[in-house]
Amino acid sequence: MTNTRIPNMTNEHTPSFYLQEAYHLARELEQLPPDAPERSRTADEALCAAETAVLTARRTFGGLLEKGRQGKPLRLAPRAPALTGTVSVTREGWTAIRLDTLLQNARRRTTGYIENSLLELLRQWRGRGGVLPWYRHAFVAITEHTDRRGGSVYDPDNREWKAVTNALKGVLFEDDDQFTVSLILDTVPDGRGCTEIMVLPYHEAAAYLSGRNFGKDTAANRSKP
Repeated sequence: MTNTRIPNMTNEHTPSFYLQEAYHLARELEQLPPDAPERSRTADEALCAAETAVLTARRTFGGLLEKGRQGKPLRLAPRAPALTGTVSVTREGWTAIRLDTLLQNARRRTTGYIENSLLELLRQWRGRGGVLPWYRHAFVAITEHTDRRGGSVYDPDNREWKAVTNALKGVLFEDDDQFTVSLILDTVPDGRGCTEIMVLPYHEAAAYLSGRNFGKDTAANRSKP
């Protein structure tokens, strides 16, 4: 069993360095017994290394990509897809973003992976000629599509929703303070494993909420404890 640990990442190393760290930590995690007390810490370190490897690779190799050209699909691509999502602007001028993952647990160390991925999706939208609206007072609805059976049920303040508003600040609205952004956090228990983000003018929030399907049983919500 290896004893590799993530070093101080203040001085950034090469992408291959972090990929190697992630590999060794993943191998160590796979060899730990299910009841080992260090499983949680090792999983956190493995995820941190993997996410940092992606971010470092984006900064290092992003400028090498030729516009309009894509590399050949890798043999492992179907088994290890990159973080994906979509960006669109509705007819009403609302910005709809779907991130094909759930938000991180705010109690674990954060790497900027969610924030960077959102910025990359928005950059790609603009690169295809898309125009993003600008909201003086924004209403932001963040909805996680998850499942209680997965065993990961968190309080809203333990989800890394701040990464979302940090990514959108300066892109869709000027700041993410309480006078510029109004926010709701919601969960739909449909097991889809994605996060939907809708950004719209604050004064149109009532129209958005009235037409929204929250995916929850109305009768159950009304029942008494």
